[in-house]
Amino acid sequence: MLKKHPLAVFVAVALSPLNSTAATNPTEPVDEVYVVEGHQARFKANSNETAMRMDVSQLETAGQVAVMDQTLIQEQNATTLGDVLVNDASIGVGGTDRNREIFMLRGFELDTGTGYLRNGQQQWSYYRHPVELMERVEVLKGPAGLLYGKSAPGGLVNMVTKRPTAAFQASISQKVGTNDYQHTVADASGSLNESGTLRGRMVLSKQSEGSSRRYLDGSEPELDRQIAGLMLDYDITPDTQLSLHYDRVIDDSNSDNGANIINGKPQLGSQFIWEAPWSFMDIDVENYGVDIVSQLTPDWKVKSGYNRQDYKRHYHEGFGQRETYDANTQSFKYFAMDRHDNWVLDTAYLDVTGAFQFGNIDHQVLIGANALRNDYVGQRVMKKNQTAVIGGAYPEPDIHYGTATARDPEPTDSIGFYAQDLMTLNPQWQLLAGLRYDREDNETDTYYNVLPKAAVMYHPSPEQTLYVTYSESFEPKNPVDSDTDINDGMALKPVKGKLYEFGYKQSLLNDQALFSAALFQIEQENKVVKEAITGQGSLTSRTTQLGKQTHKGVEVSLAGQVTDSWSVHSSATYLDARIEDPFNPANDGKQPADTPEWGASIWSRYDVDNQTYVNVGARYVGDRYGDMKNTYHKPGYTTVNAGVGHTIKAGEQTDLKLSVNVENLFNESYLAGGVQNKTTLGEERKVVLGASLHF
Repeated sequence: MLKKHPLAVFVAVALSPLNSTAATNPTEPVDEVYVVEGHQARFKANSNETAMRMDVSQLETAGQVAVMDQTLIQEQNATTLGDVLVNDASIGVGGTDRNREIFMLRGFELDTGTGYLRNGQQQWSYYRHPVELMERVEVLKGPAGLLYGKSAPGGLVNMVTKRPTAAFQASISQKVGTNDYQHTVADASGSLNESGTLRGRMVLSKQSEGSSRRYLDGSEPELDRQIAGLMLDYDITPDTQLSLHYDRVIDDSNSDNGANIINGKPQLGSQFIWEAPWSFMDIDVENYGVDIVSQLTPDWKVKSGYNRQDYKRHYHEGFGQRETYDANTQSFKYFAMDRHDNWVLDTAYLDVTGAFQFGNIDHQVLIGANALRNDYVGQRVMKKNQTAVIGGAYPEPDIHYGTATARDPEPTDSIGFYAQDLMTLNPQWQLLAGLRYDREDNETDTYYNVLPKAAVMYHPSPEQTLYVTYSESFEPKNPVDSDTDINDGMALKPVKGKLYEFGYKQSLLNDQALFSAALFQIEQENKVVKEAITGQGSLTSRTTQLGKQTHKGVEVSLAGQVTDSWSVHSSATYLDARIEDPFNPANDGKQPADTPEWGASIWSRYDVDNQTYVNVGARYVGDRYGDMKNTYHKPGYTTVNAGVGHTIKAGEQTDLKLSVNVENLFNESYLAGGVQNKTTLGEERKVVLGASLHF
């Protein structure tokens, strides 16, 4: 039934709590609701930090922003950013090879260096972001070039980290589960002096996990991840606050780059791993920085900050070349690589926000600048044409990156200046106008760009918003660099994204829930395409920017407390995405990889009483393709998750919380993200038991 009617499960999940509430009296909300800034009802966000960079409500934001809060993250036993993002149907999931997570937003891939933010600053994301340090995750949909500079037109993901609290609070949790899963987290926060002007928070975490998949020698890949974070807030004066932060993530794991899919099935079985048993990936990431905010007057505020991210990666891998498999000899070729990478990302910003009245118009303005410097140094050595035998040897060559010459540093510097004005004409009408000037420098080129943004909002009532918005994105491109291209050396324009969106938002049930919907079209222009040519001697191609992508879609979402006992976080999307390539019929008119037309997600919580709650959730991903030519088809699938939690009063100020989570309840087999020879297989059923003490 699920395969024939995959969306039916969402109806069942949504209606089951309604049936329960009809049979029982509504109960008071659970006492242990997490209080998060910007939230008043479970799963509902009144505001966001990403879309406007200033204090405005969701109803005054002319765009779609999905927010996944701490309650949702904890109830779902999320451990990485990917576990959180699947709660938004506009997010598509790509491959997970080499220990990273790839996502599409409205059909456009989020760039590793510019598609992810942490507290509004770019964050290098070539690894699985852990969630232990996150307070919430915000998904800003559509081009965000005005406030954040170069980025893809699908949008951005902002990870908002935990902050110190004035009141003391502490918790320690332990979870165990399938495949030797173990996860321990300690979190303590409170004032560090009697006056409360100095506050601190420390988070420590350790996670380990095995796998149901196996290497050629029968061993399994393992994950070992450790996290430490320290946050300090100090009130220099009643109106000025200084914040310091430091955190480190050490993520050590083995290599598993996915299955090779032949006729819809994993070659050599769903458990077989093509990579060498001796492969490993060690990642070490440090973030440290400072922020300062000062309330200059009741109407004017200045914020500034700096963050340095130092990302080091060492991977030592034997990559099995799936296409070389010989069934007669039970062997295949592989190449070995030992590689070390070091990315250092420095980000800084300065924002001035204020409010004033000019004539009969109220203005809420933002004037600011942000800067980014990206440095990279790497070394690698490879050994090709090696042979592995199933049931036999997978030899490990004696190679080390230290024998290779280090690549010269490749710094990139960018800076942008922006201004934005939210104008309130009267209680019904608001206008938004903004402009950004951006400059980027690398070793060989300098790029300039100017981006506008405009929006009109109409409020039929204080609980409703209708809006129309236009915004742009840009992605600089280096000059053509090919000796065989007739346009070798030609400067390329930035790839431009343009959004046209009409949306509607409404606060429901006495501001306990938010409904949101949007109809949008994103046009990406100046896409680089290559045309094959003849009759030009050694020149065989012509590179131009005549390519284009057009994505048209509809999104709806509902999040919040529907009754005192029932809360939901849900979304659904339809997306018609197409590539235009006038020189390559194999690509022209095709659907981008890992971009389904239909998607939906729901997470539901029902409070049985003040101590016990039940969760049921489901996710539907429609049919899609794993390649740009649309030759590798992946069927749609539906997964169902469930959980139950219970709180025991262990002392006057101590609670013991017990939980059971079951992921992929019906053990659905499916093909997740990735290309045909590196497809991530869907996770099998996973059961996790948890216990935590809260003080």
